[in-house]
Amino acid sequence: MFYFLLPTLFLFCRLEPAETNPWNLSIGERIINRKHVSHIVIETRVDHFRVSILLNERFPYNYKSRSGSFFIRVNDEKEALKISEKLDQYLESGWNLKIYLSGSEIIRYDLDKTIQ
Repeated sequence: MFYFLLPTLFLFCRLEPAETNPWNLSIGERIINRKHVSHIVIETRVDHFRVSILLNERFPYNYKSRSGSFFIRVNDEKEALKISEKLDQYLESGWNLKIYLSGSEIIRYDLDKTIQ
């Protein structure tokens, strides 16, 4: 009956930023923001460098909580510094960061400001 309206409805529904429900994420995805990140650290390994993100619950929820760390593998210290500064500035702006994990390694991250 009103099938000609379906393409416009689809277009307008896609333009609205939708909230991401954390319960609907797969086990390899996580949404973090500055409240969860306590430190951004550059580590050295024998064959590579790492940009590690240390996560912890904020006060008063951090009582008896366990912190976790995720890392991004990089080739040199200049790239590690660039990534750590970019992540720090992005998280300080108040936006959420969506990370895709393989174990504790971040294989991809989205700096998308529509993630809520």
